[in-house]
Amino acid sequence: MKRAWLILCCAVTTLAQAQPPQLGRLFSSPEERAQLDAARSGTPPAGAAQAPPPPPAPPPPGPPMELNGVVQRSSGRSTVWLNQAPQQEPHNQVSGPGQLTLRLSNGQVVLLKPGQQYDPASGTVMEVRP
Repeated sequence: MKRAWLILCCAVTTLAQAQPPQLGRLFSSPEERAQLDAARSGTPPAGAAQAPPPPPAPPPPGPPMELNGVVQRSSGRSTVWLNQAPQQEPHNQVSGPGQLTLRLSNGQVVLLKPGQQYDPASGTVMEVRP
C-alpha cells in the first residue's frame, strides 16, 4: 500500500511539472488601468476622442425697421430715416419714387415705402398705423 501511495505521489508530481498552470495575466496593462480609473472617476481617458462642441446658436433677429421718410436732393444725394434716425449709407438706396431698397446685414434685400415696417423675426413687411 505504501508502494502504491509512493507511485501515485510520483505520478502527480511528474504531471504537475510537465504542464505548468496557465494563470494568464494577473494585472492589467497601463492603458487598461487608465481606462478603468477614468471609468471609475467619470472622466474620459486622455487618449479618447472627444465629441466636438455644438455649433453656436444663430444670433437673434434684429428689431423691426420702420421707414419713416426719404428726402432726395436735386444733387442726387438722399437721406433716409429708419426708426426715426437719419441714414446716409450707400447700401440703402432710393429705387423709385418714395421707395427704398434696404440691404440687410445678412445680404437680404427688402423694398420699403415710407410708413412701412420690416420685421426680421417674421420676414414680413407691414403698414405702420400712426
